[in-house]
Amino acid sequence: MVNAVKTPGKVKLIFTLLIGFGLVWLTFSLGQWQTGRAQEKQTLFDAQARALAAEPVSPASGQLDLDNLSYRKIDLKGRFEAKALIYIDNRQVNGRPAVQVVQGFRPEGASFLIPVDRGLLLRNPAEPRLAPDMPANAPMAGELFDLQGTILPRFAQSAELRGMALGEAESIVMAQSNGFDVWSNFSVSEFEKLSGEPVSNFVVTQQPVAQTAGQQQQASMVGGFYHLAVPLQEQVAKHKGYAFQWFTMSAVLVLLTLFFVYREFFRSEFYKENKK
Repeated sequence: MVNAVKTPGKVKLIFTLLIGFGLVWLTFSLGQWQTGRAQEKQTLFDAQARALAAEPVSPASGQLDLDNLSYRKIDLKGRFEAKALIYIDNRQVNGRPAVQVVQGFRPEGASFLIPVDRGLLLRNPAEPRLAPDMPANAPMAGELFDLQGTILPRFAQSAELRGMALGEAESIVMAQSNGFDVWSNFSVSEFEKLSGEPVSNFVVTQQPVAQTAGQQQQASMVGGFYHLAVPLQEQVAKHKGYAFQWFTMSAVLVLLTLFFVYREFFRSEFYKENKK
């Protein structure tokens, strides 16, 4: 009879331990995963910072290894093409409606075009749907120009071509306004159709890319365009914070499991023994 009474208690004890330490293992594993993600992001951030600090490159090919050349500075002589010009809609500069200017740039002696993010232009508040004219003081199409900018990764950051994978098909809404093509986003295939020439597998931005994360600065005027400084999004602290939360939860679950096991089993058994 004594064994029959104790057996359910042992089963309950084992079940409680399995549930408790199963949750501990789960939360600890999630903490390790977040720690690993933080290390990956730190490695990526360090590589991006090194790329920004490296000497500029002058690629002779339209196909680059973006895994190794993203965020490298670029220095090329060539000309902007008048027909390879589009505006990307739904942008803002200091809270005012704007468009982003992307124009094809042909390096000297090359048979391909590089899409270049030249910056942003404000819309006219009186006619907010009318595309603005190109600035008069900007280097015009056909003029020899020394292009200096930054090679963007496959998925560009917010001030350039946000969330768009170069070379993949995207939904595009095209409209003509004031003689300019206005698109809802960027597509390399549609850009090739517009220009009628091969397009590189990379985009260059003339807007600055900062080496450290921080608050977004006010826009500055460069060559008639508004430029917004965009920080590299390291996100290391975020993953470390998540890891700390999961590890803390693991420690709390260990203590709770031990507490309930002691209260429900060992302490009750101790009282039973003393009553005898």
